[in-house]
Amino acid sequence: MEAERTARLDCLEVVADEELHARIGEVFGAWHLRSERVDELTALRRVGQGHCRVVVTERRPGLRLYLERLRAAGAVPVVLGLPGPDITAEIECVARPSELIASVFRAQGRLLGIETGSAARISQFAQIIAEQFALPELVRVAMAKTRELCEAEGASLLLIEPSTGGLYIDTVEGGADGLERIQLPRGKGVAGKVAVEGRPRLVEDAQSCPYFDRSADRTSGFTTGSIVAAPLVLGGDVLGVLMAVRSTAAAPFSPVHLERLVQLTPHVAIAVHNAQMTNALRTSQSQVLEANQDLEKKVKERTQQISRAKQEWERTFDAIDAPIAVQDGYVIRRTNQAYARRVGRPVREIPGKKCHEVFANRDSPCPGCPLVKGRGQALGAEIETPNATEGRSSFYRFHGYWLSDDPRDGSVVVTYHDITRSHVLAEKLRESERLAAVGQLASGAAHEINNPLGFVTSNLRTLRGLFDELRAPLRTFSDVMLMAKEHRQDEVLELLSNAPEPDTQHIDDGLEMIDESLDGARRVGDIVKGLRELSRLEIGKREPANVNASVSRMVRAELGEAPPNVTLLLDARFMADIPPLQLDQALGHLLRNAKLATPKKEKITVRTWQVNELVMVQVQDEGLGIVHENLRRVFEPFFTTRGVGKGIGLGLTAAYGIVKRVGGDIEAQSDGPGKGSTFTIRLPLAEQQSLAEVA
Repeated sequence: MEAERTARLDCLEVVADEELHARIGEVFGAWHLRSERVDELTALRRVGQGHCRVVVTERRPGLRLYLERLRAAGAVPVVLGLPGPDITAEIECVARPSELIASVFRAQGRLLGIETGSAARISQFAQIIAEQFALPELVRVAMAKTRELCEAEGASLLLIEPSTGGLYIDTVEGGADGLERIQLPRGKGVAGKVAVEGRPRLVEDAQSCPYFDRSADRTSGFTTGSIVAAPLVLGGDVLGVLMAVRSTAAAPFSPVHLERLVQLTPHVAIAVHNAQMTNALRTSQSQVLEANQDLEKKVKERTQQISRAKQEWERTFDAIDAPIAVQDGYVIRRTNQAYARRVGRPVREIPGKKCHEVFANRDSPCPGCPLVKGRGQALGAEIETPNATEGRSSFYRFHGYWLSDDPRDGSVVVTYHDITRSHVLAEKLRESERLAAVGQLASGAAHEINNPLGFVTSNLRTLRGLFDELRAPLRTFSDVMLMAKEHRQDEVLELLSNAPEPDTQHIDDGLEMIDESLDGARRVGDIVKGLRELSRLEIGKREPANVNASVSRMVRAELGEAPPNVTLLLDARFMADIPPLQLDQALGHLLRNAKLATPKKEKITVRTWQVNELVMVQVQDEGLGIVHENLRRVFEPFFTTRGVGKGIGLGLTAAYGIVKRVGGDIEAQSDGPGKGSTFTIRLPLAEQQSLAEVA
């Protein structure tokens, strides 16, 4: 094993030069000694772990600090290079690799000498310290053994505060008794210097030391004379500082005391590390136990909340009067009580059955059910279900909501709103609207027919009076004719001389009245014809219409062949769901309206195109325009702005009825008089398209 091998090494080398390493190996090999070339941190870690005590290092900048860290970790360093002011007498220094053997032996001898005097006590103290796992007890024992080992009046163990890098003391052993929980900023005092530099220090006269902190003396009344302090180094990291003090009344510490402290610190460092780890593990374990208890409590509370929420949801679900079901496609997973009441089954017997079987008594999905098309479709429809108890159908508005965004998940919640009463009311409303429309139409028709009938009747009465006035002259004329045939000239002359003179103006007036009456009769005929068109409510066979062909055909019929003021923009590519004949009729009314609105041959544009599911037809003119208040009345029966006798006002009404009956829409727009008007028809797209007709 690597740890076992390095534990038997005679020394470690901290050198950068490969050639120098080779020369050191030759010298050691001749004496059957072994060495290993490592970096600085590895050397510190190996020494701290007790694998080796002798470290050979070459001269380099900053060597003094590293040597102190080696000594603090318990090593005896040997410097390869010329002596200098940074090399103390306690450190072996040689100029050439050939002199290393003697220096290594001297270093080992120094180790043996130190260990001979204090090895037993240090080993004993290390064993006692290692047995302490609680940090407070470890600190107390370490300080007590430090006082004993260094023959000190007081001792303290300062630990690094990880968050600030400063030192803290929980308590002091002897000397400055009474000091508790002292915080030292980073680098402050002798201990702070030792922690920052990572090397041990011997201060023979603390009162003259520039970085000695006197605050502890002022608090405790103790007068510090001499100090020895060594860093607790483990794996290259400083964990704290072990420090011993003597008062000014005692003799100062010697290097031997510092060496003893340095020998003890690796064991204290390991014990502190283990105690901290143990404490951290215990804290973590306690936190885990507390967290587990808290988690169990929260799980219990959450379970209770979920249980209450489930009960609340179920009761809320059942309190809703509308039938609701949660389904996987058509298969029911859960329903509320309203659903069970609607289908007349216990709520527990419904799950697992298909919705159309339970709700509509059908073997297949209901007509118009949006679930047939699957995801991506709007889940809204109106369905009809048989109602055996009432002997009629019931109508429901179906609404659905997908429970997941996963396209493979068919979970859906559906609701049914009973709109049967709304259907009945809507049917009654439609019946009322039909009756109102019939009444309005009858009233309008009566009004429109009464106008021509009025002057026809008046003309007939006037003609009767004229005929009465012409009766005597006509009888005289008849007698004259008879007398003339019998050659009774004297009687003729006498009769003519006494007969009244007829007024010939009556004949002209009578002819004019007859013409007016004929015109009135024609107008009544037109009204009857328009009413007959409006009465054609049947749509007939729904054949798709080619709107482009219908527009071309009706433009020729109403406006003539290639009229110069007409522009056709035929961009529709799909058939419309309207019978071609009815589309022709509606377009004919719009084109006639546009022709009458453009007396000066203003421009007329007819367009066709499609938008989504609609086919659009638009007739736009630049003629007379429509007053704003008349826009909402243009489709009313008998509404016209052309004056008496120039229109009956049923053309746009007929177009409106045709478009609405096929499910389309028609709209009129105008910016006012003189600004033209636009009529737009929206027709549903035919389901079956004839490619030949569209092409």
